[in-house]
Amino acid sequence: MSPAFPAIWLLWGLTFAMGIAYFLSLPWPKIATITVYSLPIAWYLTVARIRIGLPLNLNKIDTGFTLFIVIVLMSATTFPGPDNHGAVWKYLRFVPFLMVTPYVIGRMMSLKDLEKLSYMAIFSGLVILPMLLIDHFIVIERPSRLPIFGLDHGPLLAGKVLTIALLATYTIFLSTLVSRKEMARLMKIVFLIFIGCFSILLVWVMARGWVLAGLASIVLVTSSVRGGKPILRFALATYVFSVISLTIFLMPTSSFYTTILNTSPVLASPIPTAKDTCPILGTSVCQPFQESVNSVAIRWVMYREAAAIFIENPLWGIGAGRFGDCSCTGPGWYPHNIVLQGFAELGLLGGSLQLGLFILATITLLKPLILMKYSGHLSAYSFALALFTVFFVSNQFYGTYFMATGTWLLVGVAARLRSETKERTPHV
Repeated sequence: MSPAFPAIWLLWGLTFAMGIAYFLSLPWPKIATITVYSLPIAWYLTVARIRIGLPLNLNKIDTGFTLFIVIVLMSATTFPGPDNHGAVWKYLRFVPFLMVTPYVIGRMMSLKDLEKLSYMAIFSGLVILPMLLIDHFIVIERPSRLPIFGLDHGPLLAGKVLTIALLATYTIFLSTLVSRKEMARLMKIVFLIFIGCFSILLVWVMARGWVLAGLASIVLVTSSVRGGKPILRFALATYVFSVISLTIFLMPTSSFYTTILNTSPVLASPIPTAKDTCPILGTSVCQPFQESVNSVAIRWVMYREAAAIFIENPLWGIGAGRFGDCSCTGPGWYPHNIVLQGFAELGLLGGSLQLGLFILATITLLKPLILMKYSGHLSAYSFALALFTVFFVSNQFYGTYFMATGTWLLVGVAARLRSETKERTPHV
C-alpha cells in the first residue's frame, strides 16, 4: 500500500476515467467527478493506517502550509461582500480534495514511493499514446487544436500526463549517466525512443504551458545534478530540446507556438486608483476576452489585473476566490497564475506565505542534488525536483492555488524529506 498509487490517481485518474467514458459514449455526471476525487481520501487513510508509525517531525513547511490553509479559509468566509454567483463556495469545496489531500499524500511518500511514482508515470504515458491516436482517427472534423476526449481542456489534461511521463523517463536515464549504473544498450535505446515519443506528442497535443514547464524542469534538473560527465547530461537535455524544436518547426500549426513570441504585453498601461472600478483596468483592456482567440493576450490582461488588485489592496487582498469580481473575466475566474493570485486575493500576508512555502520546498528538493547526498536514490530526488518545477511553472500559466494538486503534492514531499533530514541530523 504505497501512497504513490493514490497520488497517481489524484494527478490524472480523472483524465483516463473521462477518456474511457468518452470512448464508450457514457455520460459523465457530476457525481462521477466527486467520486474520482473522493477515492484518494479513503485510499490515503488506509495507507496512513498501515504507516501509522511514520515519524512526523513537523517542520516549517508543515507549519507554513497549515497557516496558509487557515488564511485561505478565513479570507473566503469572513471577507465582506456577497457571493452572488457561488464562486467562493465552489472553490472552498476544493480545499479538502485538491489542497489538503495531495499535501498529506506527499507527506507520506518515501524515496521508494517516488521511484514507484516515476515508473507509473511512464506506464501512464504509454497508455495514453494509443488513446490519443484512437481519438485522433475517430473524430472526422476537428478544429486545429480542440477537443481531445471530447473536452475543450483535453489538451491540457493529456499534456500533463505526457510531460510527467517525459520527466520520469528523463530523470531515470539521467541518473544512470550520473551514477554510472549499468543499463543494457537495448534499454538505453528504448528509453531514448520513449523520451522522443513523449516529446513529439507533447508538442502535437498543443499544450504550450506544459511544453514550457517541461523544458524549464529539464534545465533545472540537468544543471542541479552533480557527478558523472557533464557533457553527457547536457547532451541528453539537448536531445529533448532538439526533438521539441524540430517538431514545432515541422508542425502545420507551428504558428500556435510562435504566438507566445508575437504577443507583446502592454505593461505600461495606467492603473486606476478608484477602488470601485470594475474591471479594475477599465473595459478598454477587455478586447482579447471578447475576441477569445489569443489565450496569451488574455493571460497578459489577467496578470496586469492581478497586479492592480494587489496594489489597491496590499494588506489583505480582495478575498479568496474573488479575483473575477474585479476582472474582465467576471466572477468565478482566476488569473491563471498562483503567485499573482495569492497576492491579489490574500494580500501581502497570504501571498508572501505561499511564495515562502514554494521557495522552502525548492531549497529542500535542490539540496540533495547539489550536495550529492542522494545515496543511491538519485532518480527519486531528481524526479521530485522535476515534478515540483513542472507543476510550479505550469501553474503560472494555468493554475489557481485552490486546484494546484501537483504543486501541493510536491510541497508535501518536500516536507517529508525535510523531516527525514532533521531526523538524521545529530543533536548536540
